[in-house]
Amino acid sequence: MPGSTDSISEFTRELLGRGHTTLRSGIEHSVRAFRLHGVRHWFNRERDAFIQTLKTALACAVAWEIAKRVIYHGHPQFHAVLAPVAVLITMQVTIYQTFRRGLQQVAAVLLGVFAALALGRFVDLTWVTLSALVIVALIIGRTLRLGTQVNQVATTSLLVYSLGRGYGVERIWDTLVGAAVGVVANALVAPPTYSDTAAKDLADLADDLAQLCRDVSKALSREWSAADAKKWLERSRALRGDSADAEDIADQAEEAVRYHPRRSALEPEVNRVDQAAICLSHVSSQLNSLLRGLSDLANGARGLPATTEVPEALAILLLDVGRALNRFGRLQIPDRDSRQVLEELKVIITAAADHQLSAIEDMLPIGAFAVEKWSVHGSLLDEVRRMLYELDPVDGPHALAIPAILPAPVPSSST
Repeated sequence: MPGSTDSISEFTRELLGRGHTTLRSGIEHSVRAFRLHGVRHWFNRERDAFIQTLKTALACAVAWEIAKRVIYHGHPQFHAVLAPVAVLITMQVTIYQTFRRGLQQVAAVLLGVFAALALGRFVDLTWVTLSALVIVALIIGRTLRLGTQVNQVATTSLLVYSLGRGYGVERIWDTLVGAAVGVVANALVAPPTYSDTAAKDLADLADDLAQLCRDVSKALSREWSAADAKKWLERSRALRGDSADAEDIADQAEEAVRYHPRRSALEPEVNRVDQAAICLSHVSSQLNSLLRGLSDLANGARGLPATTEVPEALAILLLDVGRALNRFGRLQIPDRDSRQVLEELKVIITAAADHQLSAIEDMLPIGAFAVEKWSVHGSLLDEVRRMLYELDPVDGPHALAIPAILPAPVPSSST
């Protein structure tokens, strides 16, 4: 028993720790966006989330009023809350998922009501019949592949079985009203594109990568240790997971326009977001390789003597990468300053080219283990050069990741 108690305590601490980390990460993202880009740009990042949240709240209110007036007139209205619940379950981030979830929810509720009414006519409610009902309901839901609504079949069956046939009829109408309101609201009122959500997550990822580059650059200019390299590597691995999530979001953006009324107009933006996700995935992988090289250097891997001495040029180039990532991330959420930000990105990439030439000279080791050190220094330099190449808006492989920006207006000459 002590071992079991310890396991439960450890699991609880881990769960609470993850929740605290998630909350802290969200706050840090917001504070950093304020500090780096200003209030206006932060609001542009969060605008789509605000709109979708407000739309969902209004759809719940409409479903409540419809259920209250049409289904429950003259009766207690506390069951009317089931219609807004159906709205929350139905409304998804894409129109396609909203249609699909709405159909699944209606089917699950109907099946749950029919199963409960059929069983309730022949047997009384006991723990045996309750268990049997849950088993039958879950089998039906999984057999018909109702996805996340499988448990809805069993939940509805239990509620109808215990509250009676009248509740079953109300449950069906509530679900129909809520699903219908959810589908109509999501399809006709500010339909979600998901590309905005993907762009926001990519901008946050770029800022995270930039912060890591700045932290490493600052440490390389001073004193650092193998323990520092280990922490950097752990952060980099976590960001690679975020990069994979961002790629999944970009893929879902393609699904988001499947039934969107402005599909043809949105497809270029979806393609742009996809290119940006690929770009940051490559940069994340290359940064992880660079930090692995620093860790190997600090720990004396591959027969090298353990050392934390690296050329100053590497710190300068990592700072260039961080600055470029900040501009690249900001460009994912276009605003009136995007033209200036793009020019700043070009200037950073151009300056970094000169820094690379200086780095080649500075990163030529001499003395003992010169050949072995050169292999490590050369790989570090190559990773930095590849990151800068990925972020190059002119000659890089992901120029399509930069949103179309109108040229600056030409002032008219007075005559």
